[in-house]
Amino acid sequence: MGVGKLDLETIAASLSGLGQVRLRAGTCIRGISPWVKCRRCQEACPVNGIDLESGQPVVKECQRCGLCAVACPAGALEDPERTHSFFLARGREIIASAGQVIFTCNRSRADKSGKDIITVPCLGAVAREVIVALAVRGRVIFHFLQEQCLACPWGEKGEKIFLLSFDWAQKTLAAMGVPGERLVATAMPAAVTPGKPASGKAPEAAAMGRREFFRSLIRGIKIPGTAPSSPPVGATALAGRRRAFILREAVLEGEPEGGYPAGAILPIPSLELAGPCYLCNVCSRLCPTGALVIEGEEKELKYTPASCNHCDLCLAVCPHHSLVLGKNVSLSMIAGVSSLTLASGKPYTCQGCGEIFHAGGSGVTMCLRCYLSSNLAPDLRQDRGGAGE
Repeated sequence: MGVGKLDLETIAASLSGLGQVRLRAGTCIRGISPWVKCRRCQEACPVNGIDLESGQPVVKECQRCGLCAVACPAGALEDPERTHSFFLARGREIIASAGQVIFTCNRSRADKSGKDIITVPCLGAVAREVIVALAVRGRVIFHFLQEQCLACPWGEKGEKIFLLSFDWAQKTLAAMGVPGERLVATAMPAAVTPGKPASGKAPEAAAMGRREFFRSLIRGIKIPGTAPSSPPVGATALAGRRRAFILREAVLEGEPEGGYPAGAILPIPSLELAGPCYLCNVCSRLCPTGALVIEGEEKELKYTPASCNHCDLCLAVCPHHSLVLGKNVSLSMIAGVSSLTLASGKPYTCQGCGEIFHAGGSGVTMCLRCYLSSNLAPDLRQDRGGAGE
């Protein structure tokens, strides 16, 4: 029957990339500006399998632990079969039927036959936003045994990332007023004796729904004579904001009548201005999620915490290093998608050239041209070996 030239060679080629994480090159903030020195994926990889020498990440070796996908704030790295969306959807499905979901490491010897269990390559592979979103709906249990992490080649980094995510989720749920028993880490059942995995044994596959599996296959298969479809407009930005969306959805779902109290604070730092802002548009133009914008006739720099993925790109590219991390964000700001005005343009007289210019923030004394000249001139003289002095 005429289904196209779909032979074994084509299928094999299409499946070649499914055994490791994938990189969305357009989402990685290292490719947006040379000032960005983010190394979170490399630092999280337990097998030193990510190379950053060429600028953007290159996956040299991948054992699919999923830690780099959790460490990357921009969503540039992702295992196509174990996405944050998959863990969220599968967890919600289990909670709807069982009232709870249990995450267990696939290297453990715990009983994995229960219908309320999701087996993951590493407990650290479950993003903190996913943990919060699931705990809003039901009980979330992690089978965690420190001795088992010590026996795992991924254990040192995996345990650290898991404990950081777990602690963050606990604080977030407490701020939301969700009962503490909704999120627990417990040892494996007493009847199960943990032990080291056999040397050289490959990790078991993480639990995966059939629909998710076949979707991943279909996405990868290329039929000769057909052109690959282009990603939808804004797909890169949506990838970077996905976890922010998950968190906001959870915050809205758990919001009590009358809204959150004013003192309900999330363990998420906001942005503040600690110096002059010339409204140069660098941070807002490069922000991958649109959390920073310049708008209005008076040119106000506004920041929306609910859209921020906390990649710190803006901190790296600000020419004046005026953007800094500030106070933690309130739950009401996330729920209401409220914005903070970081800078408002006001007229100033430059002490260098006497011209009138518009800027905001603190410590504004010179126009942008004089500011850059006075700050760059010493560096240029030093680069020229003191010429002109």
